Parts: sequence; structure tokens; C-alpha cells
Amino acid sequence: MRTAFFFLLAMSSASTLAAAGSEPIRIRYTEPERTYGLAFIPPAGKDWKAEKWGSGNVRVDWNAGSTTNTKTIEAYMTRPDGPATPISGYIENVRRRIEGDFSNSPLVSIDSLQIGEYPADRRCVRIHLRLQLKEPAADGQQQWTEQYTLSCGSLQYADVGYELRYFHRYVDANRDPQLEAKADKVLGSMVIEEPAQPR
Repeated sequence: MRTAFFFLLAMSSASTLAAAGSEPIRIRYTEPERTYGLAFIPPAGKDWKAEKWGSGNVRVDWNAGSTTNTKTIEAYMTRPDGPATPISGYIENVRRRIEGDFSNSPLVSIDSLQIGEYPADRRCVRIHLRLQLKEPAADGQQQWTEQYTLSCGSLQYADVGYELRYFHRYVDANRDPQLEAKADKVLGSMVIEEPAQPR
């Protein structure tokens, strides 16, 4: 779902990263004649570590480095495959992209995929994707990656999109029954920051 955003002319500095859970983390892009970005509130707790990656994007990790129980939140810019409206077309573009990305993967297969409208913001769709890793863990347990994502298209700029995702990599014994609620709290905090449209 992620597309590199190479034409960035200016970005927020690393010093704008807040301590996890204390205040919103912002990603802001400035180009000639337009500025846009997003903000979200990460989970509270000193075990969550925030850092920039790529061209100004942000990731917040819990238990980074583990292959059996780790959580990551990523906020990044995309170039949408199509306009955000109508939302039915946007949903189909996102579905086609995800299914294409994993259709021939030697590492994972899609176990579950749901994509639907996100009532809180008409620019966005909500995605739930669970991938099954084809190789078991060292102890024989099944490995999974499960994610909840908001994928949003700008209503002002056809070439700008926003994604915020919360994912958990785990083995069967470490499945989190509260994952959806935890993810929804973070996703629900996202605010797209664009200039107000003229009335």
C-alpha cells in the first residue's frame, strides 16, 4: 500500500517527534504553494519508540526486533492510484493493489481482507488485513501479521494520499484479542492537515 514520496521539497525535522503517547506526532510536507500532512496520537508508554524513516515518514515500534511479538505504527504519504471519490472506486483500487501485492508472494498469503468506508472521514477507507506467513516459527507455531489501516485520498490534491497503519506480528500464542480496539484508538486520532477549502 505504500508508495515512495520522492518529490518532497521540505519536511518536518526529527525534533518534531513527540514522546510516545504524550502529544500528537505530525508529518508535514511543504512545497511551492501548498502545505499538507497528518497528525496522530501514539499509544502511551515508554516502551513505544518513535523514529523517522524514508522521506519524513514516521514509525513507532513496540518490542522492535522480535519476530514472534512486535507492534508497529507507520504514518506515511502515498500517491493514490485513483481519486478519493467516489469512495466505491477508491475501495476497489485499494483492494486490487493489496491483492496484487500478495498474489504471488513466496513469504505470505492473505488469510483475511476487509475494506470499507470510514464514516468518520469521507476521504478514507478502513482496511483490516491478516497475512499468514508460509514458514512456521522456530518452535513450530504459525506466524501472522495483522494490520488495521486508514488509507485516505486528499479531496484537494489528486496526487496526495495519507496512510496510517497499526500492525502486529505474532505467533499463535501471542495473539492480542484487543488488537482491533488498540488500533482503532490510534487510527481514530488521525487528523489530516490541509488548508481549509474556500467556501
